[in-house]
Amino acid sequence: MQASGDKNAVSDAAARDAALAAMAAVPVDATGIVNFDAGGRVLVLGDDERAVAFASRLPDGLQARVVIFDPLGAVPTSADPLAIRARREDFSLEGRLGDFVGRLDSGGPAEHFDLVADLCRVPWFDDAWPRFGYHAVAPDSPAVDTVVAELSAETGQFEKPRYYQYDANLCVRGRSGFTACNRCVQACPAGAITALAERVEVDPFLCQGGGVCATVCPGGAMQYAFPTVEGAIARLRRLLETYRGAGGRDAVVLVHDAENPPRPEDLPGNLLPFAVEEVGSVGAEFWLSAVAFGAGTVVLAESSRLTSSVRNALDVQLADAVALLQGLGFPPAIGWRDDDSLSGMPVIRPAAYSGAGDKREILFLALDHLAGEAADAPPVVGLPATVPLGEIRVDVDRCTLCVSCATVCPRGAVAAEDERPALLFFESRCVQCGLCEHACPERAITLNPRFVTDRDARTRRRVLHEEPPFECIRCGTPFATRSSIDRVMARLDGHRMFGAEPARRRLQMCGDCRVIDMMSDSGAN
Repeated sequence: MQASGDKNAVSDAAARDAALAAMAAVPVDATGIVNFDAGGRVLVLGDDERAVAFASRLPDGLQARVVIFDPLGAVPTSADPLAIRARREDFSLEGRLGDFVGRLDSGGPAEHFDLVADLCRVPWFDDAWPRFGYHAVAPDSPAVDTVVAELSAETGQFEKPRYYQYDANLCVRGRSGFTACNRCVQACPAGAITALAERVEVDPFLCQGGGVCATVCPGGAMQYAFPTVEGAIARLRRLLETYRGAGGRDAVVLVHDAENPPRPEDLPGNLLPFAVEEVGSVGAEFWLSAVAFGAGTVVLAESSRLTSSVRNALDVQLADAVALLQGLGFPPAIGWRDDDSLSGMPVIRPAAYSGAGDKREILFLALDHLAGEAADAPPVVGLPATVPLGEIRVDVDRCTLCVSCATVCPRGAVAAEDERPALLFFESRCVQCGLCEHACPERAITLNPRFVTDRDARTRRRVLHEEPPFECIRCGTPFATRSSIDRVMARLDGHRMFGAEPARRRLQMCGDCRVIDMMSDSGAN
């Protein structure tokens, strides 16, 4: 006789098989393609003559150029005219598969290569994920044979997906000389993202689809495109809906790398594997949507591709997701697969929203549903500073309504009123980047990370500070605020250029009247 527990496990496994089949039927969004064209030009770097020996082992079809780093430097060796000795500090190398560019000095001619074999004690590139076409290996390592074979296999034409979409208008990297965010640059394991003054730049040829850039991006400027957020949410929803409809219970969603799939027969019946290009390519909006769709637990599988930067970034994102769950009164149901502290979600009414919208919109959909299902959700959930949700607070005694904060905000969370001196705020748009705080000359702004469970309150326009306008004492035109004029008058009190009454009166005039007054006889000192 079969035990009841065994029957339930068999039933869950059957429901899982149906769910996986249904999810596979959801089409994956198309994305752009990045093309590589690599010939047989190979640059071999080394610290001694073993680099020349390595080059001699390359098969026909690969043409080698050898650079041996020597503290003294030298002219090309007579033994092999293709080998050059150079000081490391005089050499430069950049590029990627099919287009590496090397120079012997900053002003020297460029030489182009398709592939690089690096036999130096200190590798030239230190990216956690080596760029395509670049192979670093110790000259006495058995792996040298493998590198020779790999170089031969990397000639020809290749393509890969364009993994990301980037909207510089939403990027909170920086404004007006202030820097607020460097998350994607720090987390990228491939070194594909370069920080510029007010935005970042992604090299599509170096990008390897880690996706952690999109996961850590606070405002959705960087989004994953293979699949899109919408596509991933659609597949996730179909998976859980089908599992539940087929009688499955206590669903656990396992997020894993596509290259390391677990065998379903080795998993508990209620564990639903969800393959992604890289574990770091999905974040809080995905995990919280999973529990909103009815998953009891969401766990991430370890991977050999997880670098320390990616792992650290994911740890922060997981802690943020758990803080949101626990703030709503739910247990910590999201984490790493080997985390014994996780607890399953209670049974809730599954959400039914689609994945339309950007990552932030989907995050709010998940949180709003969970707040509605919570037994006693508080009106406001206090959060760690790493969560990109919250408000700003303005010290009205300091604020002069100069609107520097509104000028630098790239998302329109802070805005100036057109008709009167007032500072407006839209909490749903704020990502807690701190640009407004840095730009405020009066140090009147502080950040307050939180989640407001009332959607209307979160999206409603709020007035942070307002004052009646100060009117020109000559023509009556509003041109400033009372507090700003009072501050100017106080700061210039006793100044030799503003001691006379006419000069002080001009401070209370609009720009046009000030000029007229200065040019008129009656305004002369």
